[in-house]
Amino acid sequence: FGSSLRQVLALYDARHTAPARIRASGPAPMGERRLRLGILGAARHVPFSVFEPLRSNSDLAARLVVIGLASLEQSEATARARAWDVLRAYASFDELLADPDIDIVYNCLPTQVRAKWTVSAILAGKHVLSETPVGNNAFEALAVQRAAEDCGRVLIEGTHPTCHPVTKRVRKLIVQGKVGRLEHLDLNLGIGHSLQSRMVCSRTGSLMSLGCHGIAIVRELAGEPPRVVSATAQRSRENPDVDAAMSCSFKMPSGAVAHLNCTISEATAGAPTIFTITGSEGQISVKEWFTGRGKSSNQIDLRQFAGCGDTFVERLANSPERDTFYYQWMAFVDEVRAQERNKGDMGLPWAYGPSKGPGDAVLTMATIDAVYRAAGLRPWPSTTTPPAPYDRIGRSKL
Repeated sequence: FGSSLRQVLALYDARHTAPARIRASGPAPMGERRLRLGILGAARHVPFSVFEPLRSNSDLAARLVVIGLASLEQSEATARARAWDVLRAYASFDELLADPDIDIVYNCLPTQVRAKWTVSAILAGKHVLSETPVGNNAFEALAVQRAAEDCGRVLIEGTHPTCHPVTKRVRKLIVQGKVGRLEHLDLNLGIGHSLQSRMVCSRTGSLMSLGCHGIAIVRELAGEPPRVVSATAQRSRENPDVDAAMSCSFKMPSGAVAHLNCTISEATAGAPTIFTITGSEGQISVKEWFTGRGKSSNQIDLRQFAGCGDTFVERLANSPERDTFYYQWMAFVDEVRAQERNKGDMGLPWAYGPSKGPGDAVLTMATIDAVYRAAGLRPWPSTTTPPAPYDRIGRSKL
């Protein structure tokens, strides 16, 4: 592209402006150029986790543009770039990270290599939105956190369901005491919740594919860290070291308990994601709140035990185009822009606003490891290591 890069990007911007018929929540701040995104990995969910939100929401498209992608094979990157109408296909991950025109990276590579390339992206000066979980185990998550803090880069784990207004509204109802003292949270996640295919999930297991979101949701709704009490795994017939289903119980410092069920069984493909929050004075239920491709229900049922046991139904005014991925991307862009305005603290734990920083990802990953141990399974070991000095934690080499 050479010296004509600005003209090419200007033409690209003009071609990819979202249609005027989509109502925007507001224009980009004055003088704010769009953040330029590079995608690590050509995962099958990229069309609906990245491109659908951009095409359907002009306010997001005014703040973010996809510049290029890299895959394990140049041929795959070229084919996906052509199919997804992306400007550049890179010959390697390193080539993408070396491109000075890329500001931020979306890492949707397989979990086994995710931490390595997230650290590499941070060392290359990029802000990163990482697919969840951020790595194979809590030590990898901690290495990623330290790299982001040392280099002053924004790093957010993609627990997109926690970004949706339904999740935030339910949390607000709990804080307002609408159900009294929080006592119990129940969450059921079927295979339809996952971004990945049944084939991919069968290699990583239900906890890493689905339970990572469930644990993040429990932490978000409860507002406190869960401690693992017990866990039971149903082992895969094809690979006994992998969990086809996981059932786990947690207890919070406040005394509230939570129960999470997740399964990669195809029989649950059409089953809705359901969560129920019970307190001393009421119960909140959300059904089909997340159907697996960012789509969600906007209905919240609140039943209060006092008096006649009235049930109230609340439907949030949220357009279908505004899915969980839309809110995730807006939160990520907001976080990057906010921290850029306060460069001295960029990437440090106290610099993060409403978005959860990498410390949140470390706690989620540590909880996943604890669930595995409670179920009699081994946490996933590291098979690739991040670049030095982030290839060891204390005296332990990853």
